Amino acid sequence: MIQLPALDCHAHIAPDVTADQLARLVPSVVFAVTRWPDEAKQVAYRKDQRIVWGLGVHPSRVARGETPDLAAVRELLPQFALVGEIGLDRRSGNLALQVSVLRQVLSLATDQPVILSVHSNGAVDELLELLEEAPRTGVVLHWFNGAPSQIDRAVRLGCYFSVNAAMEPTKLLQIPSDRLLPETDYPATRRHGGRLPGDTGTTERLLADLSGSSVEDVRHQSYRNLRAVLLSSGAIDRVSATISDLVLLV
Repeated sequence: MIQLPALDCHAHIAPDVTADQLARLVPSVVFAVTRWPDEAKQVAYRKDQRIVWGLGVHPSRVARGETPDLAAVRELLPQFALVGEIGLDRRSGNLALQVSVLRQVLSLATDQPVILSVHSNGAVDELLELLEEAPRTGVVLHWFNGAPSQIDRAVRLGCYFSVNAAMEPTKLLQIPSDRLLPETDYPATRRHGGRLPGDTGTTERLLADLSGSSVEDVRHQSYRNLRAVLLSSGAIDRVSATISDLVLLV
């Protein structure tokens, strides 16, 4: 098997991070989400070869009553292969407003070749209903804690799942192996091994133990899953040549 760098499909990295700071990360490919369009503006034209930057409208900020600049989202979208972090969060409150904004963001992204990294804390049914309104490829459900029936529903919609070592093993076992992608959600999972963006080793070991396979097998399967979602969404044409070459090797 070829040697592949660690893969992290959802992490938070400051948009003003320097190239030298990125170089200190473990060798990895990282999908780095942002929380608001003004952050996305800062990273839209970066050329970091192993970082896929996202265009985010985080539900917690929507819930606080902040109004995202959707005209800026529309203008920025062609510069991104990743839309995230977006989604719903019942705990943050103001769910009706969150649903309204997310519906608009999903509509803007409908014809774009992008992956969507989607948050669904406490609002799984509401999120799946939105996705069923206008099914699309390229949806990755971040830290998904739905019930088995909701996992099955998401699988039927073609969704993938980015998972981490803070999740319950029983939940991880319910997700098909060909839909799994590792994440750190850095900095949220530092207590569970995700000490830096790209530090998915603990998650890989957990998945290997649960499946009775090796860490190497888990990593290669993750890259095959990433290739599938990049190709089906068309986002492979927007990631760097370094990343597209990696996923096409496996």
